[in-house]
Amino acid sequence: MRTVLVKYFLLLSLAMVALVDDTSAQHASDVQKLNVEGDHFKALATYELLPSKKIVPEAKIAAAKSAWALGLNRQAADSFDSILRDPQLSPDTRARLTLSRAVLEYQEERYQEGCLFAEKAVSLLSEPSPLRGRALLLWGQSFVRMRAYGNAEEKFSRALLEVQGGDKAEAHFNLGLVGMKLGKYTEAQRHLESIPMDHERTATAIRLLAGLSLEMKQIDRAKFWIEKGKNEYPDVFVDSWGDYGLLQVALAKGDIESARRIEEYSKKQYAPSDSWLVLMQAALEQAEWQRLDEPRVG
Repeated sequence: MRTVLVKYFLLLSLAMVALVDDTSAQHASDVQKLNVEGDHFKALATYELLPSKKIVPEAKIAAAKSAWALGLNRQAADSFDSILRDPQLSPDTRARLTLSRAVLEYQEERYQEGCLFAEKAVSLLSEPSPLRGRALLLWGQSFVRMRAYGNAEEKFSRALLEVQGGDKAEAHFNLGLVGMKLGKYTEAQRHLESIPMDHERTATAIRLLAGLSLEMKQIDRAKFWIEKGKNEYPDVFVDSWGDYGLLQVALAKGDIESARRIEEYSKKQYAPSDSWLVLMQAALEQAEWQRLDEPRVG
């Protein structure tokens, strides 16, 4: 339905461009400019009105990107494939377009095809670079979707050596995820702790670190991450899991009174059927029974 609507508005844009400004179809650079400005309907309309002799690779690429931005993924993929058949493309442009094809396949949940295009993009870049690092990242993410975690770990490890800025944090995050899947908890912890505090993955990483710390019986560390998450990233800790974690910390320290207070607070905040609340109550009940069974001194 969305594709049909987009095509309808594209036809409308074509008519408007033709009626309002005949000169807009005379310059291929207009397609690039409109794409950069985010006016994707008009960029495609302008491209369609270009005389064939004025269509240059840059305009084709801009039109393909506009189609992609409008959700016309199949049209964008076909356009990229057409451009990639041009033998005059520079190696860098070819690699970038091939990576775009990989991303398109990933978005369409065709992860095997995403792997193939990502591998091709990597092969086109003989030297380490941020671009090659991004291709390796996507290659690894495609493997994750196919649950090939060992292969994903190898790609993410290579990507970490080449990416820059926010992509480096993304590589650390993904290495943390696959490390958890592979049972490499210490390595996963190290990677997740390497994510800067201002990254979009930070909140999720803190929740994962709290869970890892509980799993590894690092009680003080778990308490630190849970409290930090609840205080600084409440949207990610909005459910009852954080309270469940704090109750587990209290029980691990033998602090039954604190555990009772957490359970009482949680009963007021969450529905009786809440899964983490049910687990809290079960854990507290078990701890109470164990306390009764302990031999009394004197």
